[in-house]
Amino acid sequence: MQILIESFRKNKYIWVLVIVLTIIILVEFKLKSVFEKNTNRNLNIANHFLNDFSMMETNKSGVADWKLDGKRLEKYPKSERSEVFSPSMRIFNQDKSYWEITASHALDPDSVFESIYLTGNVVFNKVGIDDSSEVTINTISAIVYPSKELIETDEFAEIKTPTSVTTGTGVIANIREGYVEILSDAKRISSKNDKTEQISGDRMIYNLNEKTWMVTREKNTSRKEITDRVKTILRTKKSN
Repeated sequence: MQILIESFRKNKYIWVLVIVLTIIILVEFKLKSVFEKNTNRNLNIANHFLNDFSMMETNKSGVADWKLDGKRLEKYPKSERSEVFSPSMRIFNQDKSYWEITASHALDPDSVFESIYLTGNVVFNKVGIDDSSEVTINTISAIVYPSKELIETDEFAEIKTPTSVTTGTGVIANIREGYVEILSDAKRISSKNDKTEQISGDRMIYNLNEKTWMVTREKNTSRKEITDRVKTILRTKKSN
């Protein structure tokens, strides 16, 4: 012990340098361990989440444009995407009617809620100002564009009104302009005054204001265009 004390007195500057270097090495080792841990983090495991959340988008006047609720909102490391489980969304109209949208899962590729990809038991229900169900659309997946007030799917869909059931593949619901369009293989069965009527056509449009169906051949948007947009969203998820 005496020898160590004497050695320290004679070479105290060297001992101080050794101690400082040792501390630096330990700190660097610790930082390296933390960095490697973050680098090796599983990118498919959420690092931020909210349970039973609710969010709302308002316009410049403070009036609600849309509201989104969900059981869980997840964010992932090194990714811009957000995922929502059991999403429930309302898009409000100026006349106090609204669209109620539900699904099993939602994916937002950039977390700004400009485009939301829905999957699993997707239901769009237009509720009138008297709280009655005016139109219900059922499908397995769809994209919602809240700010554009636009809904589209390239999948098979069933559209129900109080007097008819219409099916087809590929659907666009333009909330702002007030129509629902079936893009292919449209078939409508209506019942009124104990009479049943069936109409088929390649494309059909339902006017939400006049509550009437019309067969059309005009092609503003094709089913393929919607399919391409879906693929773009899914590629964004994989690349992240």
